[in-house]
Amino acid sequence: MSDISPEQAKDAVKAFLSHLYDKKTEKEQKQLAKAIEDDDIDKISELNESLSKFKEKYELETWMDYAANKMTNQIGFGTHISKGVHSSSKGDNINFSPKNDLPESLVGHQSINNHNLDASGNAAALPLFSFYDYEVIGDKKIKDLIIENNESFKQALSKNTELSEQYFEVFRQSLIGANSQPHTSEYNKQTLWHINDYEYICIVPLYPSSLTNYVHKKINHIKYSEEIVAAKKNRFSKNTEIEQLSYLTLSELAIVRIGGSNPQGVSRHMSSQGGINYLLPSLPPMLNIANSTFKPSKFASTIFAKSLANKVNPIIQDIFYVVKSAKNNVDIRDARKEAMDEILKRIFEFANYMRNDLPAGWTKDSELDECEQFWLDPKRAELPDEEEWSTRREQTEWHKEIIHRFARWMNALLQEKFKDIRTEIADPEHNQWERDIEAMKSLYERAGKGVFL
Repeated sequence: MSDISPEQAKDAVKAFLSHLYDKKTEKEQKQLAKAIEDDDIDKISELNESLSKFKEKYELETWMDYAANKMTNQIGFGTHISKGVHSSSKGDNINFSPKNDLPESLVGHQSINNHNLDASGNAAALPLFSFYDYEVIGDKKIKDLIIENNESFKQALSKNTELSEQYFEVFRQSLIGANSQPHTSEYNKQTLWHINDYEYICIVPLYPSSLTNYVHKKINHIKYSEEIVAAKKNRFSKNTEIEQLSYLTLSELAIVRIGGSNPQGVSRHMSSQGGINYLLPSLPPMLNIANSTFKPSKFASTIFAKSLANKVNPIIQDIFYVVKSAKNNVDIRDARKEAMDEILKRIFEFANYMRNDLPAGWTKDSELDECEQFWLDPKRAELPDEEEWSTRREQTEWHKEIIHRFARWMNALLQEKFKDIRTEIADPEHNQWERDIEAMKSLYERAGKGVFL
């Protein structure tokens, strides 16, 4: 329950009506300012008369009476809307309040704590939606206070106490969807759900507008927010002063447009979304496969480059966090070891993919240094025209060079990130990274999964 004073409640209502008046009379107010500047007496009189009618319309008693007795009958609120199924439907909207939680493996309406109600109906009644959506304090809106049955707000809707409580109850009923006899429309769908041998119940699905609006905002943030757009732009920046940040990307999204060229005829949410509703792919998960594969570009001389750092960036950030920490306790040391183990596992996973899943000889078309060709393309030695290459592989201690390259790559990442202490990141750290990869190499070999053979 929100703790607001009666004065705060009355101020919120007053501020909303003032905001509405300014919004509706913006043009007239500008014309009045111009008329005053030009000293046009007739125009000033004409505009003042026009504005006085607006002032009367947006006075507390006038507007609340109209909103409670007219607008609430012209517009329906709910988390699930009928017009989302068919824009011509005149069925009721429902404010769904589930009593059971979903299983952890499922996402749905219950996954959101505070639903943003949708509204559909006569566009002339949409100011009521704006009233409900007006912020009172923090992120608390008028609709939240009405639904919570807030005592302070109950007295804020009229100077007449009895009338204010009456308006409050009308608004509350319109929000909580207390409809004992909801009606549907011939445009809605129906599903007969089997109960027993002789009984069925008729289910009328409504469109989960509040949930899809939440998803729409989330996906739009990932696709278009300033921080994500900046992170994507900085990814290819050569300015070393700019910090490279990780970001999410979404692919294989589909769009369903509801309402055609007139989404505002469906609902308020649909209007704000331009009718766009996102669909996530209904495909078997592919993320694990994609994450376990890595192949350097054709022109790369080493895999220990920026592309690999980007691939394991979240784990690299864990290493950066440990280095940044001023502490040197057991937890920090364990965190460093855990992050390093994870980086090495990912690199070994990538190496395993290139060694076993790519065709023998794939490095012949690459610019990889030979030591890394020896490491990542072992089956090339079995090709009939690669005897000399195979002999060099047998006679070269390429394993040591790989270990040395990994340690040098780690130090380079840290030196780039922490420029103020880059000279302090030197041989001791290099030696530690070599010991780490040696230990992981031995662990894999003992498990029969050697990736340096």
